[in-house]
Parts: sequence; C-alpha cells; structure tokens
Amino acid sequence: MTTQINSISVKTRRRLTSLLCVSVLLGITWWQSVSAEPQPAEILAIYFTPPAGGAGGLIKHIDASKKTIKVMAYGFTAMPLSDALIKAHRRGVKVQLLQDEKSAGNNSDAVNQLIAAGIEVRSDGKHAIQHNKVMLLDDDIVITGSYNFTKSAEVRNAENIIILKSAYAAKRYADNWVAHWGHGEEVSEKPSKKQR
Repeated sequence: MTTQINSISVKTRRRLTSLLCVSVLLGITWWQSVSAEPQPAEILAIYFTPPAGGAGGLIKHIDASKKTIKVMAYGFTAMPLSDALIKAHRRGVKVQLLQDEKSAGNNSDAVNQLIAAGIEVRSDGKHAIQHNKVMLLDDDIVITGSYNFTKSAEVRNAENIIILKSAYAAKRYADNWVAHWGHGEEVSEKPSKKQR
C-alpha cells in the first residue's frame, strides 16, 4: 500500500512540476508581450483606396524582394498580384501563400496560376475565417491593413495598406504565419469558377 501511495505521489509530483513549468513559460511569454519595449519601425508607404493604386505599391515592394515572400490572405483574386508573385518566384524568391479555406473557391483563378507556377499554397480552415491580409517580405518588411488582395479592394472598396520595415514586427508576424501555415492543408489545382 505504501508503494502504491508513493507511486501516485511521484506521478502527481511530475504532473504538477510539468504544469508549473508550462504556467511559468506562458506567464513569461504573456508578460513579454504586454511589457515589451516600443520597437522602431520605418514606414515605407501608406496607401488608401480609393483612388486605385494600392496594388501598384504592393507590386513595387514584391518586385524588390530578394529572399522570401509569405502571404496570408482572406481574399486573393487580384491577377496582377498573382503575376508579381510568380515573377518573384521565377527570379528565385521563395513564395508561399496561405489562404482562407472558405474563400478558396473565390480565389481559384489567381491561386491556380500560383500553383501551376510551382508556388506552395495552403488553406487554413481551423478558424471561423482566416481573415489576415499580410505579406512578409524577406526578414524585415510587413505589409498589412484592411486591403484584401482582390480587384474589389483596388477599385470598389475603401481600404488601407501600411508597409513597415521592422525586423521586430516581421519576426512577430512570421511566428504567427508559421503557426497558421503549420495547420494549413496543401492545395492542389482546382477548377476555376468559370469551369465548374
């Protein structure tokens, strides 16, 4: 009986120790996020639509990328942006796109073009919607705002885009991107809306 009690105590102590370690790590992470020192960021550009012109600004920065482009997109129907990503891919930039699973049918024409060019695409269906509108260029540029990567965002909607240069912000966004990419499902080419 004593051996059984000691056995339970050892298991319980191990569990409590593990729980305590996890709690401490979560507390440290939370504290770092709320007590972080302000970080410098250079504003490279700000765009508003209307008037049109946001896509041109995005393409300018895509064209200047050298190593990587990571995209999180709720909507991705803008063929000029798809063309710019393919151009970057062909010059050796690693391009990856994570789209919202529920909006994937609307994205099919632009996304199929990316897949056909050899760009890796995944769909994130873990959330009610994956509503991010983010591009991460290289290790220090973050593009975000309300602007979906769509024709509607360019010519019909009132939208905004901000382009920041900040290694700190890029790292925080990249960590978030990796988490979503990890549970995303690989996408293979699907028929476009017009072909269905």
